[in-house]
Amino acid sequence: MFVFDGGVLGDGQVASLRILDQEIHAFRFCSSEEAATMLRPYVWNRLDQAIAAIRDGRSRYLHTTTEPNPDR
Repeated sequence: MFVFDGGVLGDGQVASLRILDQEIHAFRFCSSEEAATMLRPYVWNRLDQAIAAIRDGRSRYLHTTTEPNPDR
């Protein structure tokens, strides 16, 4: 799985977002704290590592979905 930073979206860009995949019925934006309570632990770990990579500018390679980052 690859996780990409899509940058910051403006109001017009957010308003133009459309769901094209029939498996998805809705989306919302939330804080990382909210995401941690809503996501399965292995998905949260991926997102948490992606956020850490944005902060420190370093890529992450997770061998497993539960591997902790030794630098955090």
